[in-house]
Amino acid sequence: MIYVVLPVYNEEENLRSVIPEIRQVMTGRPYKIVAIDDGSVDGSRRVLDEMAGDDLLVDGTKANMNIGAVFSLAISLVLQDSVGEDDVMVIMESDQTSECRIVLDMVEQVRQGEADVVIGSRYQSGGAYQGFPWARLMYSRAASALMRRLFPISPEVKDYTIFFRAYRVSLLRRMTDYFGPFGLIQSRGFVANTELLVKLALFTKNIKEVPFVYNYSRKKGKSKMRVLRTINEYFVFVCYMKDFQKRFLERRHAH
Repeated sequence: MIYVVLPVYNEEENLRSVIPEIRQVMTGRPYKIVAIDDGSVDGSRRVLDEMAGDDLLVDGTKANMNIGAVFSLAISLVLQDSVGEDDVMVIMESDQTSECRIVLDMVEQVRQGEADVVIGSRYQSGGAYQGFPWARLMYSRAASALMRRLFPISPEVKDYTIFFRAYRVSLLRRMTDYFGPFGLIQSRGFVANTELLVKLALFTKNIKEVPFVYNYSRKKGKSKMRVLRTINEYFVFVCYMKDFQKRFLERRHAH
């Protein structure tokens, strides 16, 4: 089974395009779309209800939670549903900026054993930013560069902040068994992407990247990220993760 996770917060304008595009790409394959509505106040939930089908699982809350909580809920739902050893979970943006056409390539790399995690990367040859606001562009590049320096995984892994990834479900299950249902992701906001990747790297080094063009001009609506809040959260994450990483490696060495 392929699980395509869509974090949804006020994406009414985008969902009517994103869901049919996913359905078209997945035609003939076993898949489910897992849409987590994070307390949208526009018509997102109505659109999801209108597009209902056996392939679309909708969950969420009436109150706005946060990205970390959305990821945790999505992973929990996937683990409850998954029964196959080759199941893959893909997290995509709901704002049309993720490229559906490369999803199947990402999934196949996981299923063929080439990777446990595949990242849609803006920093690989062929990947790029398009139409990105310059301030967001500088911030995004700086954040990934800093995380690469503080939490190196391999020379090939460069994009630490992107949503667009494919994960081996059995690895997520193993990590959830270790951290518990509420400990896998501690970050509340967009830093949850980085936290999940850095923790995954403690359990596997089989992490690859594929080129991805992030076309910001496809997005309809405003960005949900608050830069100053996210910078503060990165600071908290680094302090927490450095300490945890040290204790984790000491424990592994002791055993």
